[in-house]
Amino acid sequence: MTTDATRPRQQFSGDGWSLDVHETADLSVYALRGEFDFAVSPKLAELLPPDPGAGRVVLDMTEVGFCDSSCLQAMLRLARRLHAAGGRFAVVTTVPAVTRPIDLLGLGDVMPVHPTLDAALASWGAET
Repeated sequence: MTTDATRPRQQFSGDGWSLDVHETADLSVYALRGEFDFAVSPKLAELLPPDPGAGRVVLDMTEVGFCDSSCLQAMLRLARRLHAAGGRFAVVTTVPAVTRPIDLLGLGDVMPVHPTLDAALASWGAET
């Protein structure tokens, strides 16, 4: 049984992918599942917050099997908007299909990757 605190507030899905949004007062967790390619990137960009302010956003990509550069670009735009506003951004995954392109493109400073949500929150120190 799920409690209200863990139940997704919004759910979206398409052919081969889904996105659940979990929000608290100062943290938004976007749980992505499936394959994210060029066909999905416009919808992903639409679903990610256009003006996240100085909030904290985590993309939980532990169940993503594929993520191409167009989806990484949508994520990078969100991360840059958050950083510019004084917010925080992190990716949670150990999936090589996600971690490898982030590493190869040198995006780790803007889009830090952590193995778990707890590790991402801990990386923000006292602000968790």
